[in-house]
Amino acid sequence: MSLPIKLISTDFDGTVHSDSEIPPIPAALELKLAQLQRQGVKWMINTGRDLPGLMETLARARLSIWPDYLGLVEREIYVREGDDFKPCGDWNARCTESHFELFARVLSDMPALMQRIHSRHQATLYEDAFSPLCMIAKNNAEADGIMRILEEYCASVPHL
Repeated sequence: MSLPIKLISTDFDGTVHSDSEIPPIPAALELKLAQLQRQGVKWMINTGRDLPGLMETLARARLSIWPDYLGLVEREIYVREGDDFKPCGDWNARCTESHFELFARVLSDMPALMQRIHSRHQATLYEDAFSPLCMIAKNNAEADGIMRILEEYCASVPHL
């Protein structure tokens, strides 16, 4: 039977997966996703993780099912082909190029922006290969306050 739902797209960390739980992905959720996949529904995981990090975590979770698609580092798309995940080449290349151009535009603003955040909020801020500004806030209220600063900053950058 074909369902009207064609794709279920989930967050990963803290949503379908928790390192502090046994099993890390609830068995009932795994069974439901398996049932939906048998009916033709595709499952996509969206996460800030990179491919090696997610693959290691999925392997440790010992799932009986695998997602059909991966949305990684908040922008790259991978498609499952057999036992492997293949990059959606054109999309990923365009995203990498667009993000490189964007980050080049805002990189000089990052020290002042990070200082502004640190002066008002408790968070760990850092840069990685995928973003000029990454954040681990002390709690949700701190994250909300930081987001307000970031939204103000984004509104001040022409054509962002």
